[in-house]
Amino acid sequence: MRFSILKIAVSDSRSAALYRWVIVWLFLSNVIGFVLAGSTIRDYRFVSRLLATQQVRHQMTQTAALVEQHLRRNDLTADTLQAALAGTQRGDEAIELRATEGELLQHLGASFPASAFTLEEIHDSLAKRESLYRTVSSAGVDLVVEVFPMRGMRRPDAATQGQPRAGSGPMLLEIALPLKDADAAVLKPLRRNLTINLAAAISLLATVLLAGVGLRSYARGQRLEEQVEIARQVQSRLLPHATVKMPGIEIATEYKPAEVVGGDFYDVFANDAERTSVVIGDVSGKGIPSALLMGVIHGAVRTAQWQSAATSHEEESQKLNRLLCDRASGNTFASMFWCVYDEPLQSLRYVNAGHCPPVLIGQRNGKLVTTRLDKGGPVLGLLPYAHYEAATVAISDGDLLVMYSDGLVEAANDAEEEYGDARLLTLLQTHLEQTPAQLRESILGSLAAFASVDVVQDDLTFAIVRFGPNAVLSSAKLAGRPENMPVAL
Repeated sequence: MRFSILKIAVSDSRSAALYRWVIVWLFLSNVIGFVLAGSTIRDYRFVSRLLATQQVRHQMTQTAALVEQHLRRNDLTADTLQAALAGTQRGDEAIELRATEGELLQHLGASFPASAFTLEEIHDSLAKRESLYRTVSSAGVDLVVEVFPMRGMRRPDAATQGQPRAGSGPMLLEIALPLKDADAAVLKPLRRNLTINLAAAISLLATVLLAGVGLRSYARGQRLEEQVEIARQVQSRLLPHATVKMPGIEIATEYKPAEVVGGDFYDVFANDAERTSVVIGDVSGKGIPSALLMGVIHGAVRTAQWQSAATSHEEESQKLNRLLCDRASGNTFASMFWCVYDEPLQSLRYVNAGHCPPVLIGQRNGKLVTTRLDKGGPVLGLLPYAHYEAATVAISDGDLLVMYSDGLVEAANDAEEEYGDARLLTLLQTHLEQTPAQLRESILGSLAAFASVDVVQDDLTFAIVRFGPNAVLSSAKLAGRPENMPVAL
């Protein structure tokens, strides 16, 4: 038991370490999800702004080319910009024609924002022959402003009342156009990538969220499994060994719960040097609830004073029934067969509380007799004032007692045919000379051939008891048995 608890403790430490690593993984995944979403949005804004700027600059370059072509073909007049751009859709476009010194010559379109460039910046770009543009915000609208030099053009002379004269430097065409005027078709692939990347980021975050929510339930489930394993070990220690030899009897048992723990139980213990008690029971249902009730019944049977006399046996049966009626739920009950073997008196006293009637096979007056031990009362836990009656049967050396739960006779094959009592009785009569341990293997082999016992649908429990000093029904006793002799039920 200590070794098992140590293994559970080691398992707990490993589970705790794994839990911490999972928490770290969830945290990192969460960070990655937010970084991916943020990076996707940032990259989209940067690239979309860059592409939109390039699109707007392309439009402004076309506008500047039209103005330049007009100025090369015509003299500068008061409506040069209007004439140059006649028939074009300018929308929110703002255009100004300035002298090199910054003097405003003409204006066309929307209100122009405050000057985006200083004269020093303009002159420096002219000297280096570099493009000069900038993105500014005006009245809540993002604008691209660019300056285009109109080289080799004539600008007006104020002294000649607007007549053109040769200038010392190029005129400047300054154009402002909103970013929203960019061609939306250019941004369509970018928006598609944005949608895909954001969907991936949101999926990652949702997965992390679900994993975080499920982690607590998973950890609780792992802990519950460990506790169920402890319960299984405790339950296995409550049950005797599979083969038990005591004065006057030999017992072989089999126990296969449908789940990790089960509601079937059996017990065998010596009351004194002359009497031995044997118990088998079946709690309704299976799993942990049945196992808990099984533990209550097992403790009550061990502490009850039912071995001394038949009246005590009946009274303890009634007390146990009332206990289960008070403590168990209305749909939970238990069947039980409990008996005490008195070796000097060669008698077996029992109470059958709604359990499958055990089979007693023995020689009586030279004949093989099979008896069903069915005296007692109803199942425990349903009728608070139920009455129970103890019965006594004589035992001879070599008699065989087979006790079982309904998981044995109700085991079904693929055709939904049950194993049944008749098949069990035939097997017992065929292998009477075997020891209890050998009979146990014969029953398991027969059941396996009939229906798989690897995955049982109900708890499977049975116990085989052989009475007598040698605990064997000898061949000599069977020699006088006629063939096809009917059994007494």
